[in-house]
Amino acid sequence: MESRERHVVLAELRDAIRKIERRPSRRDGCVACGRPEIDRVLPGGGFPRGALTELAGGPASGKTAVVLSLFSALGAEDLFAWIDSRGELYPPAAAALGVDLGRLLLVRPTAGPTAADPERSLAAVLWAAEALLASGAFAAVAVDAPAGRLARGADAVARRLQGAAEKGGAVGLWLAGPGAAIRIPAALRLELSTDAGRIVASRTFGVPADGVERFVRRAGGGGHAA
Repeated sequence: MESRERHVVLAELRDAIRKIERRPSRRDGCVACGRPEIDRVLPGGGFPRGALTELAGGPASGKTAVVLSLFSALGAEDLFAWIDSRGELYPPAAAALGVDLGRLLLVRPTAGPTAADPERSLAAVLWAAEALLASGAFAAVAVDAPAGRLARGADAVARRLQGAAEKGGAVGLWLAGPGAAIRIPAALRLELSTDAGRIVASRTFGVPADGVERFVRRAGGGGHAA
């Protein structure tokens, strides 16, 4: 992706973040999403703050439902962001599930000239994710990862995402479907599927377990929703 296009993507995000008047103090620990079938497989009973979790699964596997449940479970003053690379998030449906749209920043960096180029689209998504995770303005940032070829330099940006999450203290959620162009250095990975209308989750660690337990210990060993 050309440097000019990268500048445009980041400038638009900086402008959106600048409009947020309040910056909450950094909080550690875990955030429960309120779905027992998900929370019980997570260390500390929730998604770790300041870390990335990959939600992997095919279509209709429950990835979107899990993210929206987390958004609705956050504190009343918390903000959250969704990087919608495929343009498939339908805000009224999110609102019907309890998500306060007034606290949601919806980002679609792959619209416009980058839409026809998978490599440029992926690069735009990664740069947007890094900026939002590191900003400290959001309690949670979800990234709906596009499929396609790996963009030049995208793997280096992906490696910086964990550092961005640690800096900003957000819960980072990376939604990966079949054919995802890149695997991120996530602290946790959840494989999601559905069985008779219920979401089924299995957990694997993306980094050594003690790296995840470090986040759990910040919360005193337990999860909380706000």
